[in-house]
Amino acid sequence: MKKILILSIVLLSFLGFTSCNQEEIETFKDTDNIYFSPSVFPIPISGANVLTDSVGLSFGLENPSIIEKIYKIPIRVQGKLSDIDRKVKLTVDPSSTAVQGTHFTLPENIVIHAGHEVDTIQVKIKRTADMKDKSMLLVLNLEENEAFTTKMKTRVTNVLTGKTMSYITFKISFDDKLTVPPGWFSGFLGNFTAKKFFLMCDLMHLEPAMFNQKLGSTGLSISDIQYYQSFMKRYLTDQKEQGNIIYEEDGTEMFFP
Repeated sequence: MKKILILSIVLLSFLGFTSCNQEEIETFKDTDNIYFSPSVFPIPISGANVLTDSVGLSFGLENPSIIEKIYKIPIRVQGKLSDIDRKVKLTVDPSSTAVQGTHFTLPENIVIHAGHEVDTIQVKIKRTADMKDKSMLLVLNLEENEAFTTKMKTRVTNVLTGKTMSYITFKISFDDKLTVPPGWFSGFLGNFTAKKFFLMCDLMHLEPAMFNQKLGSTGLSISDIQYYQSFMKRYLTDQKEQGNIIYEEDGTEMFFP
């Protein structure tokens, strides 16, 4: 009976969360509130649409030539539209470990453009050497100004754990750590190394990020992986016959099974 009661509470809480999410926002209709849209309107993350107040990014599977990327955070107004651009006040929270100007930059002027309910903040993330060893955290806060209020603060997303989601704080964590991607099939491609991975991608004009998908996805079928294997084996053999043995960073000869 106790288990049934707990399950009922969880179910009712979930239904209440999903059905009242939009209604909750309606209570602030009398003021022009600014908030991070992903806390109310789902965004795509890893193939699924989710509500969130944080995201994680990595340069790990990006080609070394990629030294920065732009992440666009949607912001939204709850209230009336305006026929003029309205400035948005955004601050970097002291809890951030990422350093402005070194690891990221923000636009000088952030606005909700005239006639827009939704706009974006373009955050430029920079690829730096220290990101190979540690993850950076950027915490952004929306604050009140002459154009907008921030009466929408947080909401409880799990009544059992007390977990909350923020409307006015958004976190971005990012790094440059290269780990074995889910699309790397060791049985055909051998042990994973950064040099082997990027050499294969360069020679075969493959997008490194595609290996962030699971095996069986587009470009990662068994026949695809076998083709990559045979291509690289042939390439290494040809190079060796020409007296140009390809070595790994640790000095061992590069090998594909």
